[in-house]
Amino acid sequence: MELWKVSQKVSELSDLIPYYFFSLVSSCLSLSTVLVVFNLGTWGVIGIIVISFYVVIPYLLFAVPVQVLFNKHPKKFSVIYFCLYIFFSLPAVFIYSSVLNFDFSMDILTTKNFYAISLSAALFFWFWDSVFLQKKSSAS
Repeated sequence: MELWKVSQKVSELSDLIPYYFFSLVSSCLSLSTVLVVFNLGTWGVIGIIVISFYVVIPYLLFAVPVQVLFNKHPKKFSVIYFCLYIFFSLPAVFIYSSVLNFDFSMDILTTKNFYAISLSAALFFWFWDSVFLQKKSSAS
């Protein structure tokens, strides 16, 4: 690949970095707000901030690489993209909660919270990804 093509691709990516950042931060704040409201209501704003720092790690490891891939063929509010975010959210939440709880048993898969958190994480990331990064509408 020629140097000018590499430079052009890096330039295109650097233009998108703020949008990836806004999508990531919005997703983290949305998910942690829901977690605080439904589980840890007494923590308030401090809980939202603290949980956001925990939530950013699985989003960075699992969702952002998928988001970069999806951004090659942008579609706003694509149901297929949403289903794929759910697909990647399930192992991400499983691994992350197993690591945090030091419990690698499959018992977590029987809890409603596991599925609720996985679905919420995927929903928020898909929504904010569609708002900030997926520029074309699915109709076009």
